[in-house]
Amino acid sequence: MKKLFLTAVVVLVSISSWGQFLPAGYLTDETRPKDYAFILPPPSSTDGAYANDVYYYKWGRDKRANEELSEQALSDENASLYRLFSEDIIGISLSRRTTPEIIRLCERAASDANKANSTVKDEYQRPRPFVIFEEPSLNPDNDASKGESYSYPSGHASRGYAFALALCTVVPEHTSEIMLRAQYYALNRVVCGHHWKSDIDASLLLASAMFANIVCTDEYQQQLVKAREEYKRVKEEQASSGESSTDKLNEGDALSRFHMLIKP
Repeated sequence: MKKLFLTAVVVLVSISSWGQFLPAGYLTDETRPKDYAFILPPPSSTDGAYANDVYYYKWGRDKRANEELSEQALSDENASLYRLFSEDIIGISLSRRTTPEIIRLCERAASDANKANSTVKDEYQRPRPFVIFEEPSLNPDNDASKGESYSYPSGHASRGYAFALALCTVVPEHTSEIMLRAQYYALNRVVCGHHWKSDIDASLLLASAMFANIVCTDEYQQQLVKAREEYKRVKEEQASSGESSTDKLNEGDALSRFHMLIKP
C-alpha cells in the first residue's frame, strides 16, 4: 500500500540512488545549469591524479581496520541526511516532527544536486574502485548491485554537501562543524571502497555550483525564512526546558572522530 501511494505521487518526488526519497528540488529546466562541462572527466590510469586516487583507495581500505570508523562509514551509507547533523553539530536535534521546515529546505537542495549528479555519472560511466581492484568493499553484500552503477561523481557526497550548504544558511555560526561533518560523510564513501577521492572532490564542486543557483531562487529564500524561524523557536524551547545546547556541544566528541578519519 505504501509503495502504491508513493508511486501515485512520484511527480512530486525525486528518487535518490540510495533508496530514499527526496522532495522535488528548487530548480527548473530554465534555472538549472545548461550543462555540467565544469565537471571535468575523471583521471585516467595514465594521469598523475590517478595515483592520488589509488593512494586514497588504500588509505580508506586501511581505515576499515578501525572498528569505530568502519561502523560509522556503514551507518552513513544508509542514513537519512538530516540524521548526520546531530545536536553536537548544530545545537539542536533535527527530526521530521520537530524541524520539518529545516529538513525540507535542505532536502530540496540535495534533490537538485542528486539530479545533476546522475546526469554527470551517466556521462562518464566510471567504474567503482572495488571493481577495478577486484576486492570486496566494506559492504560486500551490496557489491553486485553497486558494481553495476557508476562512481563519478559520488551521489552520496553530492547530496551531503548540498544538504550541508543549505544547513549553513540556517545556522551560519555552525558552518565549520557542518562542513566538517559533510566532509567526513564524503570521505566515508572512500572508506567503503565505493568511491575514488576524485569522485568526492567532483561532488563538492557540483554541489557548490548547484547551490549557487538554488540560493538565488525565490522559493529557497522563502523556505529559508521558515527554517530560520523554526531553528530559533526550537532553541528557545530547549532553553526554557533547562537544556543547555552549549554544554552538549562542548561535551560531544563527534568532531574528534572526524579528525581521526581525515588525518592521513
